[in-house]
Amino acid sequence: MSVLEKFLSGWHFRTTRPTLTPGTEVDVFLSEFDADDVGIARIGDTVLYVEGVSPGHVEKRVRVHVTEFDDSMSTGRGEYVETVGESSYTQ
Repeated sequence: MSVLEKFLSGWHFRTTRPTLTPGTEVDVFLSEFDADDVGIARIGDTVLYVEGVSPGHVEKRVRVHVTEFDDSMSTGRGEYVETVGESSYTQ
């Protein structure tokens, strides 16, 4: 193993399209609430549609139970579990 290989061992690039596993819970910031009464969270280029939220949850950190995820489209759906924090830029 070369010195460069040793130096770079364990390094990896972070993706802008993270995948989510159905059945897991993630904490996300809701960025929008659309006309279909669904919240939208963006994690890089991944979009997660969150059911069970209201417009008052926008700009809040919420815990979401992921119910489905399409890796090829980098989109998923989830259900609101609880509010876990406030955004640092809300008043």
